[in-house]
Amino acid sequence: MNITSKKPTLIITALLVGLAFAASCSKEPPQVKAENTGKKAPAAAKGQSIPADAESTLKAIRNGQSATLNWRVAGDARKLKQIEIMRSTTGKKLQQTKVAVLKPDTASYQDSLPDERAYWYRLRVVMTDGNFQEIGPVRVESDRAGAASYVKPENNYTASATRTDDFTTLKWNFPEGQYAEIRIIRSTRPISEPFRKPRYTSDVAKTLEAKSQYVDTLPDPNADYWYWFRVTLKSGAVVDKGPIKAEYAKR
Repeated sequence: MNITSKKPTLIITALLVGLAFAASCSKEPPQVKAENTGKKAPAAAKGQSIPADAESTLKAIRNGQSATLNWRVAGDARKLKQIEIMRSTTGKKLQQTKVAVLKPDTASYQDSLPDERAYWYRLRVVMTDGNFQEIGPVRVESDRAGAASYVKPENNYTASATRTDDFTTLKWNFPEGQYAEIRIIRSTRPISEPFRKPRYTSDVAKTLEAKSQYVDTLPDPNADYWYWFRVTLKSGAVVDKGPIKAEYAKR
């Protein structure tokens, strides 16, 4: 066998492999290119907790189903964008629900509680720069009289979701009133606190119509879908309706 006759071929092959390797090393990964465009990624909003007994104050008093909140926010009022009221049964931030969105000069609010259990409140003060402060938490005791006369606000809002393989028809009939926004989202599973988890949800529609319908195109005909409505009134009250599973029409 003539081994020396194969040397030129081996040398050329080695050179080609080396050039291909060098070219691949010179290419930037896609994420690096995106970072070098000169555009800065939006900064995440930063939060800070303030005890309710500090310069800013928050008080809450319960009377049956109603809880009356009063507060004082220290600092420059011109830097305030809005005030949000958060409520939970545990006092933990990760388990709280937004129950109202108010103008920055508001100093009190009356919340309608869903049941007789004790609840915790925090005041989220949102700044014009996107950052926020949370005042609290403060607690209201359970209602010893029980929940026999309690009416959940979301029970006044009716909605349905009927699907085919390709579409979901959403219909809703809400009380007449002044609405700031009605937002509809969906997910492929019935998750808790969906409006705090945009990673697992998709926006469907926004409207001001109290009684209407909407046809949503489904991305996957083989998946299940659940829908939620977030109703924000001009009074500031926030009512969440859902999850509502999209079901096939009965034949």
